[in-house]
Amino acid sequence: MATRLLFAGSIVAVAGFVGTAQAQLVDITQPNTTLASVLGRQFVVGDKLFTMPTNAFQSAFFNANEVMISAMTTPDPNVGVGFRLTGAFNDAPGGGATDFVLQYSVEILPEFVAQGMRFTGANLRFNGTASGTGSYSRVDETVMNGNNNVLGNHSVWAIGGGTTHLEDVFTSVTGLTKLNLVKDVQFFANGDNGTATASFVDQVFNQVQIIPLPTTAGLAFAGLTGLAVRRRR
Repeated sequence: MATRLLFAGSIVAVAGFVGTAQAQLVDITQPNTTLASVLGRQFVVGDKLFTMPTNAFQSAFFNANEVMISAMTTPDPNVGVGFRLTGAFNDAPGGGATDFVLQYSVEILPEFVAQGMRFTGANLRFNGTASGTGSYSRVDETVMNGNNNVLGNHSVWAIGGGTTHLEDVFTSVTGLTKLNLVKDVQFFANGDNGTATASFVDQVFNQVQIIPLPTTAGLAFAGLTGLAVRRRR
């Protein structure tokens, strides 16, 4: 299927995408910010820096100028920080599937890395719907470390006449400060009356603050301090 070929090609290409974005930051808190406006650039949400290369968005069916991007935050920044894609995502019945692929990187800003912040999860969700046997709306995502080594995959979906799974958390990222991701957002309306739609796709990241282990020098200093105290007694 064409969507699968497009997704596979994006994973192959992802090795070269990091670093192709410009240093210019885009403020995605501004209303009506399009996905097209962040391609080849970076944006910051909370303590996360997102980088999207010029070829981050790939689709023969959807237009990046018609997809909006906005910041997502929570009162507790460790619980979820990221972005929302909003658009009229759908597939017309009677044809093949439609999709778009988005590849990007996210990293914790250096000052927060120094404070001990590390990723604990990548949270994917959408409001996909589908009707008619064989129809589906789904998002498949591959999560990699900063060196493009695949950590695993996770998915959300709505199957016509079947199951729905609208949120999925990938947790095999513990201890990392940078991730590369590729998501494939797919829709297929089967038959003449099938439907497949969504209006938003969310991506947020969870983190935790670790307590650094004492260094060798610190342990040695602590030992000398304890020895001096005992001698004074």
